[in-house]
Order: sequence, then C-alpha cells, then structure tokens
Amino acid sequence: MRRTLLLTVALGVVLAASACSSNEPETSTPPATGATSDGSEPGTEPGTQPGTEPGTELGFGDSAVLAWQPTQELAGELELTVEAVAEQPQSVFDGWTRDEAMAVARPYFVTVTLANVGDTDLGGQDVPLYLRDTRGTLGAPWTLGGDFTACQSGPLPVPFEAGAEAEMCLVYLVPDGGRVRDLVFEPTEGYDPITWSGDVDEPVRPRKDGGKRRGRG
Repeated sequence: MRRTLLLTVALGVVLAASACSSNEPETSTPPATGATSDGSEPGTEPGTQPGTEPGTELGFGDSAVLAWQPTQELAGELELTVEAVAEQPQSVFDGWTRDEAMAVARPYFVTVTLANVGDTDLGGQDVPLYLRDTRGTLGAPWTLGGDFTACQSGPLPVPFEAGAEAEMCLVYLVPDGGRVRDLVFEPTEGYDPITWSGDVDEPVRPRKDGGKRRGRG
C-alpha cells in the first residue's frame, strides 16, 4: 500500500501580510501569542537579557544563546546552531502522496544542533525557527509522519532537560519557485529577529551516465 505523507505544520504556516509599501517584498511574521501574566511578551524571559542580542546576524555554524519563553508558564535558555541548509530534489518525496502545492514547492533540509543551557525542561516545545525565502515570506518547518527517515522534522525531544543536547533535521518547503534567503529566530511579532545565512548545499542529481552531479532544480 502506498504510504501517505502526513504533513502537519509544527509551528503554523505564517502568511501575515507585511505593513511595508507595495514596492517592498512581501513579508510575513509569526502571530503574537499574547502577554504573560506580568504584562511582558512571551519569547524572552522576563527580567533577563538574552545571551545573543536581538537583530544579530549569524552565519551557518554559528551559535546563539536564547532566553526563550515558549509559554506563559515556561521559560528557559536554549543554545541554537544552524549547522547547514541543503536544497533537496522533489524526488526526496518519491513514494509519498503529495498535493499540488507540495508538488511544486522547493524542499530544504536544515540541520540544527540544540542544547538546553537553562534550568527548565523544554521537551516537546516547537522552536520558532523559520525559513525566510527570497520573497520575504516566513515558513515554519513541516512534521512528516510515518517512516520518513530522510529528515525527521518535529519539536524538541521529550524530555529535554537542563544539559540535554540534540541534533535535528527540519523540513521546509518554499513555494512558487522561491529560494531560501536565511533562517530566522522570531518568537513573537515585533521581535528583532536573529538570523543565520550562508552557502546552501545544492541537491545531488543522477547523471545520464549513471553518476551523480550537483545542480539546481
């Protein structure tokens, strides 16, 4: 029986229109999740300064220390490194059912390493790391069900206690012929995002002579 690709948006697809002028690229931002009980915005821990300043621009392989409050009741610190970004051919989904939008999207696998450098268990939380494409649109990672072992996208492992470390692969889909611009940590609307950019690995495609070559799709 043909396997079915179960696609659920782990962090929610963000499609809010930009407030910029019509001459600027369309952008989108993650929705705000409301104020905490002390009136501050979720995303950074009240009363603390993040190790990495908002607005910092990093390269692939660089680490950021994030004071992060994913919920009103939970705050912690996470060290996040975007290690590599690799474009994939559509054939990576061969054998899985794809809808029309997915069939024309450009897949990317993003390798990240994470460490819990705070005191609280962050297990099961979705890290607000978005892919921004060349049109300025932010996209959340997709979670693929079943036995899709090529890149098991999803939330942080459970548990993910103080001192825990993990390497994860996240799946992103860029629509309408766009390409990746950078990766963006943006926990709330209005937060000056921390970004990672660098060289993107091109997909490996089979050659007619039976070998393999790298190239753009």
